[in-house]
Amino acid sequence: MTETPTHRPPGSPDGADRADGLGRADGLGSTDGLGSAGVPGSAAGTDGPVRRLPRRRGLHAADEDSGSGRIGDILLEAGLIDERELADALALQAHEGGLVGRHLILSGAVTRREMYDALATQWNAPLVDLLAEPPEAGLMSVLPPEQLVEAGWVPWKRSGSGAIIATTVPPTFDLLIEARDLLGVTNITVRTTTDWDLNQAVEAACRTQLLFGASDALATGSSDESAKAGLRRWQLIVPGVLVAMIIVGAFYQLTTTLIVVLTIANVIFLMNILFKVVAAFRAPFNSRDAERWRDEVALERVKRGLKPLPSRIPDNELPIYTILVPAYKEANIISKLLTNLGAIDYPKAKLEVMVLLEADDEDTIAAVRTMRPPEYVRMVIVPPGGPQTKPRACNYGLSFARGEFVVIYDAEDRPNPSQLRDTVAAFRRDEFERTYVDPKQKKLVCLQGALIYFNADYNVLTRLFAVEYAAWFDSMLPGLDQSHLPIPLGGTSNHFDTKVLRQLGAWDPYNVTEDADLGLRVAAHGYRVGVVKASTAEEACAEVGAWIRQRTRWIKGYIMTAAVNTRHPIRWFRVNGILGALSLVALILGTPLAFLLYPLVLGFTVFTYIGVQFIGLNLPDWLIVGGTVNMLFSNGMIILISGIAAWNRYNWRVAMFALLNPAYWILHSIAAWRAAYQIVFSPHHWEKTPHGLTEDYEDSAFEGNGAAA
Repeated sequence: MTETPTHRPPGSPDGADRADGLGRADGLGSTDGLGSAGVPGSAAGTDGPVRRLPRRRGLHAADEDSGSGRIGDILLEAGLIDERELADALALQAHEGGLVGRHLILSGAVTRREMYDALATQWNAPLVDLLAEPPEAGLMSVLPPEQLVEAGWVPWKRSGSGAIIATTVPPTFDLLIEARDLLGVTNITVRTTTDWDLNQAVEAACRTQLLFGASDALATGSSDESAKAGLRRWQLIVPGVLVAMIIVGAFYQLTTTLIVVLTIANVIFLMNILFKVVAAFRAPFNSRDAERWRDEVALERVKRGLKPLPSRIPDNELPIYTILVPAYKEANIISKLLTNLGAIDYPKAKLEVMVLLEADDEDTIAAVRTMRPPEYVRMVIVPPGGPQTKPRACNYGLSFARGEFVVIYDAEDRPNPSQLRDTVAAFRRDEFERTYVDPKQKKLVCLQGALIYFNADYNVLTRLFAVEYAAWFDSMLPGLDQSHLPIPLGGTSNHFDTKVLRQLGAWDPYNVTEDADLGLRVAAHGYRVGVVKASTAEEACAEVGAWIRQRTRWIKGYIMTAAVNTRHPIRWFRVNGILGALSLVALILGTPLAFLLYPLVLGFTVFTYIGVQFIGLNLPDWLIVGGTVNMLFSNGMIILISGIAAWNRYNWRVAMFALLNPAYWILHSIAAWRAAYQIVFSPHHWEKTPHGLTEDYEDSAFEGNGAAA
């Protein structure tokens, strides 16, 4: 169920009259030159004026004669707005684009109900309440639910050989033709409704489809790409056989078995570390090559007589942007949401924010209802069902997304104000490059924002976490981007092309690291993931127990993602090449294996000493020397790249904790062994991370860095 906490239309729950956000809200001032509202020289709506339709047989806006009048005139004559309020809305429209009606609603000049009443007058299509009079059964099956939301109209009733539709958008001739053809009738009559009513009607009529899409569409349509079935039989048997072989070998030939196990452990650990180190050292070249590429693109624009790309995209050229905020048991921090999202530098008339809440989360629902959010924010209640996970909630919200692009933020996130603008600019550059510069370039469909911590120096654990994230987002991912390798996404600040995201099947609700999984799936389908510098500040887990549970989920998800993508290794290799295959093996699979084997590598020297002195083991010198060098080299390199990244991102007081990385990896190993157990016995179990434990704490490192980089 979608709703806003306050002011919903009559007939809707809680007796308010505002609706559920203004994602697109076409029609709020886009017809008959309505943008000018009768003021000479004023700008029209972004879609331009919609001409008065000629009367065509079987196609009419209402049973009465066609109405007339501009929306501004109608509102003025009704005494709902004054000349100043209209002038202010028109000025905003001229600067930001969008629809004048939307600006009037966002400014509080009129309520949504009043605006749609005025549109009903203009379109000569009486306003109907779809909650009091829902659409007739079966009529909504003409389109999938997300297309009904995008179209802005729904079939309402049958009328003899015709049908009545309820629309939130101008009843243009093309719309009426489309409705007539889809419904297979001879004539169409139009009624007006609010977009809140339309969303409610779609949710009620298409509940089964929406829940199927949120939970099982990927598993049904592309089972090989879903984690629902868990590990394949051979993926369970092979590790079991290896463990059995080690046990039997240790019983009969202890020394030989140890030599083999320790050698393999060191090779896997070194492979994972080398991959990360090489990727990290490539990161500095990313900026240099990106600058060179921008120069080449700029020259190409000059050759083609095109204007240079503006350093800041004008507001009126920005598209609608959808923000999904999945939250569960977050009543203690949800109040910060409005402040954090309100700071985003993006026209509010082009923002659509959906706070996704589970139906059983009564405390957070109550907290959101008391927030009185602005009109571009709405609450979406995700109906009960399984699996109850973040990706399922995101899939449900995606069905109602109207934006050209969509991004996920967590409830406590503090995104850089420029992040959305920077992302739009990156997508637009990619479109130009693929069209005019390099047609073979893979389409950019996702951008990952850097993640930082606003509580980095809260305690030792948060410092270690901050050091790790600095290395990952400031070194590793830019290095992978520079190398054109698949990028596993983080759980927040993922910006997608909405259309392609839907085509890919969106998020897998059965994978507990749905982000990393989706990043690999993007690559498997021949698309590209990039990185954007604008960061998002979030809260680092400050308690060891909660950290281990969180990391268990992440590592388990990496194991599952590796398992899903190795179901068809030939296809993966064909699409991503040898370097992509190396990324899958060395990073996605290699990281959990490195954590699992870390106790052997770390304890190698101690184990060797004890074994040689007290047990009488006769290990070869090459293994003793090689293992010791591997341990020292691997830990030393991780300390180096992590320390440099943390110093650049934060300061030396945080960076110095990179020296504790060998001890930090012990926690990873504990989490990895928990993950190995869960991947067999509870692969879809989601261990939720508590937020808000240090929400009011903000360290000096974050103060200096803000969220600006």
